[in-house]
Amino acid sequence: MKQIRPNLSAALVAPLRPFKPQDADTVARLNDMASGGILLTIWKRMAGKEGDPWEHGRLQQFEQIKSGWNIVVLDQGSGVEAVMMGQPHGTEPATLEDIDAEWVPIIELENLVPEAWYLNVIATLPAFRGLGHGSRLMAQAQRMACAGGHSRIALVVSDASTPAIRLYERSGFNELARRPMFKGEWEGPGQDWVLMVKSL
Repeated sequence: MKQIRPNLSAALVAPLRPFKPQDADTVARLNDMASGGILLTIWKRMAGKEGDPWEHGRLQQFEQIKSGWNIVVLDQGSGVEAVMMGQPHGTEPATLEDIDAEWVPIIELENLVPEAWYLNVIATLPAFRGLGHGSRLMAQAQRMACAGGHSRIALVVSDASTPAIRLYERSGFNELARRPMFKGEWEGPGQDWVLMVKSL
């Protein structure tokens, strides 16, 4: 299947817009919130005792864009209120070598849906929840997946994230598989990662 990457700027309608460098701090925090704190655990490990884990988080946002992620923010004029991050998957499974153990079950689940458009993150700052931001960003993710020629969209969510699961079910997602979480140094909620998929 030929991958068609949409023109991100042309595909967005305000208050949605592409990620800008000045968004990196807020987007890193939203990304960590969506991970249930796994990212901050890993960034602390990378930074060591003397380093700044959030600087690793800020820099990671730029690395993700370089690797093909699409990052869309919802900004009504006063800064980022919510974010959606996603990417098209290729046909080859991602390798499990040289990745942090916390990610292994998530990557295993992602590998079950080759060629899907993968929704990595939808997150809203606490002060802006309940305003429909998640639904708006979900609709944008599905538009981007369709524009890229994908027949399905997939995501992984913690079984403890009940509000998120309700949003995904309302949007037409169904559970496909589960994997037990690996906690390690991470103390986040939940027992299983849940792979959810929607046909487009």
